[in-house]
Amino acid sequence: MPNIFIPSWTSEAAKKGQSYDTFMRDLNWYLKQEVDLEKHNAAKRDMIARKESREMGNKTVDGLGKPIAHIPARDFFRMQQDFGQECLQDKQFVKELLRDNPSYRAQS
Repeated sequence: MPNIFIPSWTSEAAKKGQSYDTFMRDLNWYLKQEVDLEKHNAAKRDMIARKESREMGNKTVDGLGKPIAHIPARDFFRMQQDFGQECLQDKQFVKELLRDNPSYRAQS
């Protein structure tokens, strides 16, 4: 579930001489910068995941079988936190995950 940020305008900010419009403009600028940075970092992580997936390939491992996905640790633990420990045991969840994140798919 996403975090929601609701700014609170206090009389302390007004005492410092900052208007509500200035506060909201600065907040909007800050949030835009953070979103752009997150998009950039996500693209970088996606590129790294594709590279690692190509390097690891999809060779069969004795006792485990063939890998179907290579999920970065950051995303793996975030999924477990958001969707529960057993989320990756659900075939429909994995199918949707690989549809939405093709870079996770094991490549030969």
